[in-house]
Amino acid sequence: MSQQIQIDTQNRQQMLAYELIVHTNSSFFLTGRAGTGKTTFLRNVQQMTDKQFITLAPTGVAAILAGGNTIHSFFGLPMEVCTPGTCGKMNDTRILTLLHADTIIIDEVSMVRCDIVDAIDYTMRKVLRTTQPFGGKQVIFVGDMFQLPPVVKQGVEHEILHDIYQTDDFFFYKANAIKRMRLVKIEFQKVYRQDDDKEFLRILENVRLNRVTPENIMLLNHRIMRPKEEDGMVITLTSLNKTADEINRKRLDEIGCEEFVYKGAIQGKMDDKTLPVELNLRLKEGAQVMFTRNDPQRRWANGTLAKVVKLTENEISVQLDNGETHVVPCCSWDSINYEYDHETRKLKKEVTGTFVQYPLKLAWAITVHKSQGMTFDKMSLDLSRGLFAAGQLYVALSRVRSLNGLFLSRGIVPQYAHTSQEIIAYANGYNDEQLINNEIESGKATYGLLQQNDYDEAAKQYLLLAARKAGNGEIKEALHQVKRFLDTLVCDEELYGCIAEVPGNLLNSGHWSARFLTALFCLYSGQFESALEQIDLVLERHQCQEAMFIKSRALSKLERYEEADAVNVQMGNAFDMAMPDAKVLYMIAMLNEMHIGDLGLDLMRKLVEARPKYDKGVLALRMLMKRHDMTLESPKTCELIEAFNSGMNNEKFGKQLKQCRKKDSKQVTYLIQRIRKQDFCE
Repeated sequence: MSQQIQIDTQNRQQMLAYELIVHTNSSFFLTGRAGTGKTTFLRNVQQMTDKQFITLAPTGVAAILAGGNTIHSFFGLPMEVCTPGTCGKMNDTRILTLLHADTIIIDEVSMVRCDIVDAIDYTMRKVLRTTQPFGGKQVIFVGDMFQLPPVVKQGVEHEILHDIYQTDDFFFYKANAIKRMRLVKIEFQKVYRQDDDKEFLRILENVRLNRVTPENIMLLNHRIMRPKEEDGMVITLTSLNKTADEINRKRLDEIGCEEFVYKGAIQGKMDDKTLPVELNLRLKEGAQVMFTRNDPQRRWANGTLAKVVKLTENEISVQLDNGETHVVPCCSWDSINYEYDHETRKLKKEVTGTFVQYPLKLAWAITVHKSQGMTFDKMSLDLSRGLFAAGQLYVALSRVRSLNGLFLSRGIVPQYAHTSQEIIAYANGYNDEQLINNEIESGKATYGLLQQNDYDEAAKQYLLLAARKAGNGEIKEALHQVKRFLDTLVCDEELYGCIAEVPGNLLNSGHWSARFLTALFCLYSGQFESALEQIDLVLERHQCQEAMFIKSRALSKLERYEEADAVNVQMGNAFDMAMPDAKVLYMIAMLNEMHIGDLGLDLMRKLVEARPKYDKGVLALRMLMKRHDMTLESPKTCELIEAFNSGMNNEKFGKQLKQCRKKDSKQVTYLIQRIRKQDFCE
């Protein structure tokens, strides 16, 4: 752990999130109310681990502030509703970047619709050629669901989404991809922002959870007052852009001195709509402004208010509320694109555009929506037009540090404090330590193996963990680990006999899930007849590919190859070659070649395409090609391809292949390219 950059080791939730990021490949949802340090934590963790991260956000402004890219730009998604099967258009550079990334961070996920999440999942699975959720990558969804919900236009857009998801709430976790996986949820609970005002913290929590009391309302409404001159700088929060713009324009026009216009500069590519401040900043001496980014010297923070005290053509001086006067330096914001660096074998951020401007904006007023992520010492909440969105009162109130810094234009009524019941129900699953620890346990057993592309040993660890969980009576957890086992597995030949015995508690249950587990454990304990008997009982009720895989393997082990082939044909009818199941490809290719008399070369080639870092796939293809006296065609000399075509045994070739992966990856890349281009149809 770095000595300069630390996380709060006394914060239980931070430590759990750290363990998930560093030791697992598990996706999870990271949440927490305003001021709990989610952004700081993620920034620090990225510098404390060797993982490769990509940061994405739903809007251009959020992406620039997060130092990343937009979701739509990175994945090449359309701007309209993403219907099932929507696949983003990613160029080769983006695909290579995605291939080498370990973790995708999706920030401000409360604003991301479920159809976007499903399109991300489908695109990643198709691009990375795998059936695993999100292409097998770790995705960290970050945001506070109690803040503003996704924006959905009424009319056709709403109708399409309702037809797809059968709901009127299109939160990210309603995505079908999320429903098919286990997404643990960590909520940071320690608040760093309003920690000095315990009473206000309790009020905020009650507003957030839709349980405000008459006493809470009374305490808040004690703050119905106009700011006085001695209160210094106070910003007004309003629900409408139009109102905020009118207030700022009117207050600037009221100042009867010279106006200065500071023109920002854009270099490269950057959309005007994503700029964090005005391209042309209009100011007068006496104007109230707000900083829009943190100062490296910590003189001010994002959201700090100031008063302009001196302007020249090339200089802006402001006075903070504490009386300090500073000359404000220009800042730059970058538009980021991710690329993979072949030499360093790391992701690098490519700056595609830079915006230079003073980090200031007029700040007599701002909308509640644009205030997300900011903190104010003093704030006036304009309730003249009420509040129109669930969670908006919570977002507004949580911008200010203390109750004494709050000013209300009129009284708050309980109806303003409405929070979606859907969100409250979802929050009941936050910080389930048993589930989180299960993820950490699973990750510690397999993550290092997956990093080394040792899929079969990782699959074995999932299988053994599933057997232990089943033996402890944790059937649901066992099924979860079995799913991971089946998603990871390619070749299972070395797994037979790794299960010593079937947990006895499964044998007395007639439930299909217990029978499924029994069949799987019987298979890998060598009890093939029992495995077949149990899986047939499962298939009477559930026709699923996982059960058919077990049946085919049991039949093969019993040397009933024609029957196994019939099951494989049934599986193949529902097989999506764009997102192939690696274990099924391997199984059918080997069965066809070794026992049925059909060619399996093309299927094995597709396996190598899907899992190019899986050495056993390359070795299996080489073995099958030698059965047919075939060699790999190559227009140029390549030592590794010469070895592939030579008469050396597979064990020796495997050692050479492994050596090349470490010291001469270009040869391996060329080998895979030639395999992809080889014609096996004849």
